[in-house]
Amino acid sequence: VSTCVHSVCAHDACGPAINFAVELMYASSVFQMPDLVSILQRRLINFVGKALADDVIPILVVGFHCKLSQLIDQCIERVARSDLDSISLEKELPDEVVEKIKIIRHNSQQDCDPNIAAVDPLREKRIRRIHKALDSDDVELVKLLLSESDITLDEANALHYAAAYCDPKVVTEVIGLGLVDVNLRNSRGYTVLHIAVMRKEPSIIVLLLTKGARVSELTLDGESAVSICRRLTRAKDYHSKTERGEEANKDRICIDVLERE
Repeated sequence: VSTCVHSVCAHDACGPAINFAVELMYASSVFQMPDLVSILQRRLINFVGKALADDVIPILVVGFHCKLSQLIDQCIERVARSDLDSISLEKELPDEVVEKIKIIRHNSQQDCDPNIAAVDPLREKRIRRIHKALDSDDVELVKLLLSESDITLDEANALHYAAAYCDPKVVTEVIGLGLVDVNLRNSRGYTVLHIAVMRKEPSIIVLLLTKGARVSELTLDGESAVSICRRLTRAKDYHSKTERGEEANKDRICIDVLERE
């Protein structure tokens, strides 16, 4: 239940291990089992120091909803030190948590270099407008916004955003504009395919591959799309047999599609 199918994973902080503990924490909190909550909080705190920054997000969310201040503080510090971008944090975390992370980051930047360049608020505003249009499945509005500013889809990481948060048809429409690089890397060094496999949506992965996304591209820490997908997939799901008439497991489909390339 709590092991992935990555060949070299120690399973001490992979996606399935974290998700299993998170689910147990929600249940323990709902059914008011304080002893188990305490045990699980210690386990999740242990995960925070080992896990990838992306995998800390569900831990932080459960800590917030279960009002576990110690866990929240540990997660906030970990995320604040990470390279997770503000847009992703705003999509996935409560506003008050995001604000605390921003304050820590701001103070840290000032301590390191008080002359660090400020973010261009107008540019950020234009990028966020593009993202909001994508959230509304309104690619026509995206085209209008592009015509009114000097921001390109690639500068807005629009395809990364769509692959992470939007309906697959929006991803198709964005690619159809002919204005995006399907192998573009974002500020964290992730290609669009890397983002898509984190979401584990087969239709988006297949679309990107047919449009020229390269499976061979590695993240800055040497992970491929296949290895990311394997690290996020439960062994139980991957090895389970599909009965006739049943829908195949999405995680297994994603891995199979990527490994055929």
